[in-house]
This record gives sequence, C-alpha cells and structure tokens, in this order.
Amino acid sequence: MRFRDSGRFSLLVAAAAALLFLAPQAHAQKWEFGISGSGVPTGELELEQPRFPGGNIRSGQEGWVRMSFVIGPDGSAMDPLVIDSSGGNGFEEEARKVAGKWHFESLDSPAERPNNLVNIRSEIFRGRDLATSNFMRRYRRIVTHLHNEENEDARKLADSAYQLGGWNLYESAMLWLMLGRVEGAEGNLAGKLEFYRRAHGIAETIKLKKTAQIDLLEKIFTLEDHFGQSAGAMRTYAELQRFLGTSPMNELLEARSAEIRAKIDGDEAITAQATIYSACDCEEGQPLWYYKPARRTFSFANLSGNVQSFEARCDYKRVQGSVDVGTQWTLAPDWGSCRVFVFGDDGATFEFIEHPTDAEDGAPNAVAKDDVLDRRNRGQRS
Repeated sequence: MRFRDSGRFSLLVAAAAALLFLAPQAHAQKWEFGISGSGVPTGELELEQPRFPGGNIRSGQEGWVRMSFVIGPDGSAMDPLVIDSSGGNGFEEEARKVAGKWHFESLDSPAERPNNLVNIRSEIFRGRDLATSNFMRRYRRIVTHLHNEENEDARKLADSAYQLGGWNLYESAMLWLMLGRVEGAEGNLAGKLEFYRRAHGIAETIKLKKTAQIDLLEKIFTLEDHFGQSAGAMRTYAELQRFLGTSPMNELLEARSAEIRAKIDGDEAITAQATIYSACDCEEGQPLWYYKPARRTFSFANLSGNVQSFEARCDYKRVQGSVDVGTQWTLAPDWGSCRVFVFGDDGATFEFIEHPTDAEDGAPNAVAKDDVLDRRNRGQRS
C-alpha cells in the first residue's frame, strides 16, 4: 500500500536471467530489487534471488512483494515482515525464504539496523506490459456494473478475477485499481486506500500513463488526508510534485497541503485514523498497519477490535510494546528514521496520535531527516 521509502543508503539491484524448468517451455524471468535502509551498504550486492513459484510461471502470474527486515550485527538479514504484496502467497513465501539467506557487511557493533525495506518484483520477461483481451473483457464488465451502480455484481466479478489469477503486473495494477473502486462504491474508504496504494506500488515500474499515475496519486493524497494521515499525505504530495515537474498542481490539493504542513508544524496533536489489514496471503503473515510518522512521540486511542501490539523499527534501534490506550512512546532523535508497525486482527481500527515535542526538549518533532517533513534537512528523501 503504500509509500515511497528510503533510508540512509539506497540502491537498485536489477537482474535478468533465463532459468530452466522441467516444464516443456521455460520463459525468461526478470527480478528487480529495490533495497534501502541504514544497514545496507552503498556498494553492489550479490543477493540470492527468489525462485519463481512453479505454478505461477505456468499460469503467467507475476508478483510483487514489499518487506521490512532487520540486519543483525553480524550482517545477517532477519525478521522479514511482508507489508504489501500482489500475486499470491507463492511470491511471498519465496521472498521470505530468500531474505533469510541474505548477508550484508558486518556492522562492527552490538546494535541492529532494523529499518530496512526491499521491493521484489518477479516478472515473466515477455514484453507483457499490456493487458490481454481476456483481462480487458472482465475489466470492462466490472466498469459497466459500477457505472450502473450494480455494486454487488461488480464485487463478484472483481473477486472472481482476483481468485482466477494469471495476471501480469500491469494487469495486477489495474485489478487493484478496480478493487479500490469497488471498495469505494461499497463505502469502505480504508479498503479503497489500501488497494490504491498497492496499485501504486506496482505501477512504479510498469507503463501506466503519466496521467493515470497523477490521478492515482491525487486520490491517495485525498484519502490519506481524509484519515488524518498527515505525514503520508505530505509524502504523497511531494511525489506528485515530482511527477508533475513544471506542470501546474491541482489548486485544491496545493491549498490543502499548506494546511497539512501548518498542522504538522503546529503545537496540536495529530490524529490519524488507522485500520489493520491483511498485507500477506501467506500463512505466516500478520495483519498490520504501518506508518512513517511526522513526530517522535505517539500514543493510541479509540481501539475497536483486537489491536495487539506494535513495533517501531528505526535506523539504529527497535522497540516493541503492547497497544495500551493513553501510554505515550517516544522515539529518540538519535535512533534515526523510524517506521511504526501495529499488529492485530484484520479490520480492527484505532487512532494513532502524534504528540508535539515539549518546548524545553529542543529536539525536532520529526522522527526522520526528511525532505518532506523536516525542513531543516533537505538532503534525505522519505
């Protein structure tokens, strides 16, 4: 779902390879790794690549997985956490397996480096950046049902398309967009935001039209603003600015972004509405909500359903705890950039409250050196 992220270092490792399978016809496959984090060295990495699930290569299904992982003092990767995916549990399981074998440079320190992300895109390299006629027939039928406000029929067809599988990444992005529209038609804005973020995560490397990318970012910004997710909205706005370049910004979004900026810089608490979702189809996955906050101190309120625990993964420290209403947690400035993960049952809701820093503290509110949220540190991208 979600989010354009980077840590202290970032790199893009792309690999293309042809593998031989027992099946009569093998296809060239392409993996693309986007890795970032405080424990990731700046040099080239030789990391074991995930296997392409056998059943998926036969069906033509492509996959995308985003994971958080921790780098231990000895350089080993551990505690992989799937935070977004597309294509089914086969890709997620293979990503988990291979992440457990990765090894980075030793840190020469007893401390961990917890705040690392990887995006893994597994593609069948056959020039499949277009939708097939079979997919488009289904897509148009869903659009027609939505246009006629036949939401139940649209839901059945969209769910059927998802269960059928066999889609390339371009089709998967379109399917997530359509599922987002269905969620919106049913009044589930949290689901709409989740699916739109997932579509955008895939769309970074496929050939969606620029106008479609801009439209999607504007919708994500509006939904994040609706839920009070101010830090996320401002990062989406910054990405939208980069997409637009010299083109004019939507005036309403521009005005609203200034109001959000003022709220982040202000002295009042910021309250975000959050819904836990199932990011992973795999059996080992945990439903979660994750967020890169604008401030160092936070608490929880208005829990509905089973909201169990949280883990904050920062550049140089991680902290875990139970979700207790009213208890405040502070992420120290020297911990670096942080992401907060909240675990519980799928569909459980809560409020994530960011508190202003005490005036006498003298430390910045932002938990990260961030070119979007911390104006004093422009060199670090979110």
